[in-house]
Amino acid sequence: MKIKQLAVGSILSEIQFYKVKELQKDCVIVVDDNGNEVTIGDKYVEQVLTSADIFDKEEKKTMTELAELFINSPRIAMTVCFMKKDTAKTQKAYKAEVAAAINEVQSAPVSKVEGLLTKLIENPISKVIPGGERVMKGRHYGNVDDLGRVHFVDMELAKGTGDTDIRLRQVDPRTIQYLIIGGIKYSLK
Repeated sequence: MKIKQLAVGSILSEIQFYKVKELQKDCVIVVDDNGNEVTIGDKYVEQVLTSADIFDKEEKKTMTELAELFINSPRIAMTVCFMKKDTAKTQKAYKAEVAAAINEVQSAPVSKVEGLLTKLIENPISKVIPGGERVMKGRHYGNVDDLGRVHFVDMELAKGTGDTDIRLRQVDPRTIQYLIIGGIKYSLK
């Protein structure tokens, strides 16, 4: 759109995402996705903008409800907390862990064997390293890939200078632990 094309009565809209740079007495200085610094009045911030991480109340949801809420909330600033994918251990590391456990049981006095075996039964040696928790603040556009993952823009990262947005990350909606959307924190039951 060119300014010359505008006329009195033209209708405009705005979908923009900002990162707060500075808080001042009557305004907030933000930076948009294109690196433009913008000064916004407090009244506009309170009436129009939504925060990705500020919430007033909390609700419990099922895994399915969290996934649906996440997928059906595109183009909204939000926080998502999910579990990262498990990582397979190398065969060498797994065998070393098993050998160490066997050696520990074999070399233990008879009085301690029962405790060691109970520990192994309750906490068996796994072939994977469990994925950790990941928290991101940003947005998505509702695109779900063939594996069911949503492409999410992590706005806490630098955008980069190339043609592709290097802030894109994948979120598996089935692993969501909590969401913050529209001033409400939705947690997994």
